[in-house]
Amino acid sequence: MLEEEGHPMVERTDGQARAQQSGFAGVTRKVLERLPLPGTNQELMVVEVTYPPGGVAPLHRHPVAGAIYIVEGVAESAYGSDEPRQYRAGETLQDRADFVHTHFRNCDPEHPLRFLTIYVLEPGHSYTLEP
Repeated sequence: MLEEEGHPMVERTDGQARAQQSGFAGVTRKVLERLPLPGTNQELMVVEVTYPPGGVAPLHRHPVAGAIYIVEGVAESAYGSDEPRQYRAGETLQDRADFVHTHFRNCDPEHPLRFLTIYVLEPGHSYTLEP
């Protein structure tokens, strides 16, 4: 888990986020649900994420796969050398496990992007890590 200063896009266990890198400031996260999974040391997490108008994520990766549901706005996403693809409100996409997320942004320069991220992870571990 990355908790030190200077690491971009670190999700803390209290659901708050740090935005340390220019171009990523203004992104907020709100934990909507945290459900312990019986018989495991894992939790099902539902997190609402809001990007400011034109917000762009730095390079990062996810330790586990996750499902994204776009609530409001238009996102653009790509992994590795894939071409970026746009996703609109009502559409879903998947975060890939342990693969560099090379491109993620809010396509709208005037309105926020809001989406839900759903994933299963051990308590205290971060969903978003340095590449």
